[in-house]
Parts: sequence; structure tokens; C-alpha cells
Amino acid sequence: MSSLEAQMNELRASLPMLEEKAKMGVIHFDSHVKARDLIRWHESGRTMSEKQILFVGRLLQRAKRKHKKVDFTAVGGSAPAPKVDVDAIVKTVLDRCTATMSKITADHVIPGTMTLVMQEIEKLKVPRKVEITVKDEKTGKVKKLKGPVHAMFEKLCRVATSRNSNGFIDGIFLQGEASSGKSTAAKMLADALGYEYYFNGAISFPHEMLGFIDGAGKYHRTPFRDAYEHGGVYCFDEVDRSDPVALLAVNPHLANGIATFPDKQIKRHPNCIIICTANTWGLGTDANYSGATKLDAAFLSRFPTRINWDIDPSLEEQIVDHPEWLARVRAARVRANACGLKVLIDMRIALAGAAHIANGFTLDEAAQMTFLANLKPDQRKQIGE
Repeated sequence: MSSLEAQMNELRASLPMLEEKAKMGVIHFDSHVKARDLIRWHESGRTMSEKQILFVGRLLQRAKRKHKKVDFTAVGGSAPAPKVDVDAIVKTVLDRCTATMSKITADHVIPGTMTLVMQEIEKLKVPRKVEITVKDEKTGKVKKLKGPVHAMFEKLCRVATSRNSNGFIDGIFLQGEASSGKSTAAKMLADALGYEYYFNGAISFPHEMLGFIDGAGKYHRTPFRDAYEHGGVYCFDEVDRSDPVALLAVNPHLANGIATFPDKQIKRHPNCIIICTANTWGLGTDANYSGATKLDAAFLSRFPTRINWDIDPSLEEQIVDHPEWLARVRAARVRANACGLKVLIDMRIALAGAAHIANGFTLDEAAQMTFLANLKPDQRKQIGE
């Protein structure tokens, strides 16, 4: 018997083994099929090539090869999968995170965080595109105002050109925190309208607004009289610091189109715009403004147009030219409010500090000379300084 004949007989005997191993996946899945094809080829009397003879030898090796026993129940799913303790895994991960976080201090976090803060502030520093068109309906004058302005300025311009049935412009009351730009807005309004600007602070006596006649018989004018007679924007600043009794003397002047001054009666100019500015709504003191007085309701009724005028963050970013300093001031401002500290960290603080830094002082020196100057050590800790 030839060697090839012996191998073919051995391959026939190995067919069951090849098929079983192929099904188990421990040898190539079609090994037994290939073996049958070779056996048929040999039985038909055809000559086998060298390549076919070599493959017969490989199949015999696969049949003889020993393999480890495979437990298909564990893999196939009939056996229950091992139970996974999810809670234990989560606890382990949290313990590791806690251990890592406990080692992190502000020194690790602040540098990276401040970089992101500065990037965001730089984005916000792009000047807001503002173009406000102001038209006086009485005179027809039109003026365009461009540049960084308070978010409420356009509304102020619109109400300042709204005339009631008697042809006059109702009194305007601007209420907001210190340094939010209320009196500045009144000056900008005058510039926008092309009007004269008149101004006075809190009053204690009526003559400070109405004027007086001296011993020589000469009448002394006031900013209020000039605006009332000739037109313009009159700003009554810090009105909630005035004597309420003194204000009652000007009530008729604010409500009517004609008023009596010490020298004579005057008709109100149609372009007389009267604006009051205050930190409160004239209802008395609060936690931050203890010097505010309670104004008479009759006086307040002369100012039916009322606008809240707090610090505009976007405007503050445009005029305080130092992002890192502004971020520090704002952080202290937020913490002070949260802690209930009676300390005012307003826009004037931000502007003053930025000016010092531009003049060569460090951020710490600027802080010491501004919002930290009147704080005790424990208060400084409260605001993160």
C-alpha cells in the first residue's frame, strides 16, 4: 500500500473527529468538508497535486492535535454570569476621586480658571455696536449717537422725546446703585438732543432751586430756573438726599406749564426735560443707603416715568480697560453681597483701580488703595482677599 493510500485511509477514519472539532471551534470550521472533497477526488481516480497532498497531511495533523477542554456553557450563556457588585465599584472610584480632590488646593485651580475667565472677558470686551437715532418731535432735530452707552440709554432717549397731551415731557426718575452712570446718562442725553445741560445736587432750602432776591433787589438765578425758562436737560442729582419740605415748594413748577419764581411768573419751555437721579425710589433708607430720605408722594407723582439704572456689565467691561482687575473687583463685589457686608464695591472702584494699575501699581496695591482700604482682616477673608 502506497504512502498516499495509507494517508487517505487514515483521513477517512479521522472524518468524525474533524467534524466534532470543527463544530467545537477548535479547528477551522470547514476542515471536515475539505477532507470529504479530497477523499472523493482520490476515489474518482484523479491524480492529486502536490498541494492537495500537503493539505491531506495538514488535515491529519488537525485531527491528531490535542486541545484543552472548552466549557461552552459558561461562554454560551446557559450558566449564570458572575454577579458584578456595581455599588462596590462606584464606591471604589469615588474614594479614589475624593482622595485626589483632597490634595487639590486653590493654588492648583485658580491659575487655570483665571485663564478661562480672562478669555471670556476678552470676548465680552468687543464693543457693543450702538447707533441710536434721537429725534425731537417738537423741533424735528435728528441726531445719531454712536459709542459705548448704558443698556437703558436708548430707552431714556425715547421717553425723553415722548410728549404728553399738554406738549410737555413728563418728569423722569432714574434709580440705581452708586456709580451706575445715572447723572452721566442725563449729560449724554443733553448732548444727543443738542440741548443745554443743567445740574444740581441735593437741596436743603427752596431758594436753591427757585433762586432769591438779595438786599439790593437783584434776582439770583439757578440751574433749575434756566432750564425751566430756556429749555434743556435739568438733572436733579441725589434727590433722595434732599429735604422733603424744601421739595414741596417746587411741586407746582413740576406739574404745571407756568410757575412763580421770586422775581416773576415764567412759562415752562416745551423742551425743558427734568430728570431726577437717586439710589432709592424715594421710599426711605435701606441697608446700603442709610442717608436716603423718604420723599413726599406728591413730589414723586411728578415723575411718572421711572427707569431702573443699575450697573451695566457690558458697559463696565468696555470702560474698565483691565480684564484681570475687573474680574477681581467683580468677584469681591459678589462675595461681599453674598456675605451681607456693608461695603460698596462699585464702578468707581473699578475705574480708580484700573487707573492706578495703568500708572504702574500692582493689582494688590490697587486693591489695597480701593475696596480693601476700609475692611478688617476677617472681612477681607470673607471676600476672598
